[in-house]
Amino acid sequence: MHDLLIRNGTLIDGSGTPAFSGDLAIDGDRISAVGKVRGSARRVIDAEGRLVTPGFIDPHTHLDAQLLWDPLGTPTCWHGTTSVVVGNCGVGFAPVRAEHHALLAETLESVEQIPRASVMAGVDWQWQDFGGYLDTLEASELGVNVGALVGHVALRVSALGEGCADPERVPNPAELEAMRGMVDEALTAGALGFSTSRTRAHCMPDGVPIPGTFAGDEELAALASVLGNHGRGIVQWVAGFGEQDSTSDYPEACREVGRMGEVSRRCARPVIFSMFTHELVPALHGIVLSAADAQREAGAELWPMFNPRPVLSFVGLLNESPVRASAWKRLYERPPEERLAALEEAGLRAELVAVRPEVDTRVGAEYTLFGPEACAYELEAAPRLAEVAAQRGQRPVEAMVDLFRETGGRQIFASAGSNQVAQHIEDVFGHPGTLFGLGDAGAHVTGICDSSLTTYLLTYWCRERKSLGVEEAVRRLTSAPADTFGIRGRGRLVPGHYADVNVIDFDALRIELPEFVFDFPAGAGRWTQKSSGYDYTLVNGEVLVEAGRHSGRLPGKVLRGG
Repeated sequence: MHDLLIRNGTLIDGSGTPAFSGDLAIDGDRISAVGKVRGSARRVIDAEGRLVTPGFIDPHTHLDAQLLWDPLGTPTCWHGTTSVVVGNCGVGFAPVRAEHHALLAETLESVEQIPRASVMAGVDWQWQDFGGYLDTLEASELGVNVGALVGHVALRVSALGEGCADPERVPNPAELEAMRGMVDEALTAGALGFSTSRTRAHCMPDGVPIPGTFAGDEELAALASVLGNHGRGIVQWVAGFGEQDSTSDYPEACREVGRMGEVSRRCARPVIFSMFTHELVPALHGIVLSAADAQREAGAELWPMFNPRPVLSFVGLLNESPVRASAWKRLYERPPEERLAALEEAGLRAELVAVRPEVDTRVGAEYTLFGPEACAYELEAAPRLAEVAAQRGQRPVEAMVDLFRETGGRQIFASAGSNQVAQHIEDVFGHPGTLFGLGDAGAHVTGICDSSLTTYLLTYWCRERKSLGVEEAVRRLTSAPADTFGIRGRGRLVPGHYADVNVIDFDALRIELPEFVFDFPAGAGRWTQKSSGYDYTLVNGEVLVEAGRHSGRLPGKVLRGG
């Protein structure tokens, strides 16, 4: 008798091969049989008319702190994700000395907008080295599986101390060897690799780019060479393409791709780099991808990682003011629960709409309406605030105020930071070797909520646009990141693999509207988002989520490399 039997499903095994009808048997935390399974089970799930897939892997999150107070890693678990990777963008919490706790928390807030107060209230800092951090996660009850990268910031802070972010600061031989030793300890303890950020947009609280941004080629190669010594692990790299370029051929971006290629060749390990498109630089993504192809032909292993939808920042009545004006600032200084009622004050409304014409123009052009009844990710069809205001015979700021009132504060306004053009998105995800990720779960929590990219990929690009086959989409969400990151025994529906499984009602799959909630430590707020259509999500053989509800079980594990 099996522990659990999923019968009569359409199995998509994660390999990219065509779907097939069959059953899936689970015993303990492993898949024991796939195909036509005889016998009975303690629990049977009838999956007729449903897709059965491996659990999705989210390879780019910032749940480093959140998992210590939210073991589900919400909202990732609501979108079929069963495994996450933390420690991206060079930021993380290990190695660390006691005197640097606040600095690492402040850096995470500055770079990823995770409230410092929440981190300091929700994290007990029981560890010093990277292995201690993994041990702390392992001792916690986890809903999802978690693997981790060791970040450049923590290495430099620990080894170089004060001045570690100075653009001119080059580690001396002893300091470089100390950082190499920390990477070695992290890899030995089970880190999945090393991460670094070179974008000037990632800054310390004082506005200086984070440690590692200006690291020289020898420092990068020396740290990455430890991965080569171990024969495993990936380098995760945020490049800041185009930031230093002033000409349309983007020579600095191409040089950065060349630098990544050289590091990959020298350490014989994959380099995974963050990839975006932007309507203001429409040629840049093509140039970067072509440069990466050339590096691959020269022996490097480079993988672009990409979010296959517009990256939207949300503003609403509960989180942040959509208008930079003094009256709006005063409104948002009120407690969130008082703001809707305040909009009924005629005097306040008059102050809110009394903005300069150029502010009105900017607000009308910047924002699209998102909700309150349906998600509106496709920017070509999303109603622009200026157009809605014109139809209502109002100015954009007037329409914004009234829409808040008419919807009981539920109206959301969205602005797109990147990936604005659908054809550009297709250009990138259609490129060979592109990994899906960059949902940034746990990060930028007061602005974005992109963990639902898995559901969006399946509903929009597979079901609606039919630009991507479901089997290939599932492969890129499962076995592709598992293989690239060295996550063993996951990402496929095969006997002997861990039983991370989704049972999906594909026709009913949809993304629900994001919701702003105040559930972080110290009362901080954040966006979260659920879905419908995931009948079951299993982690290590146990049902974690059933019909959108947590089962109460916490079966997650720490994913150690090696």
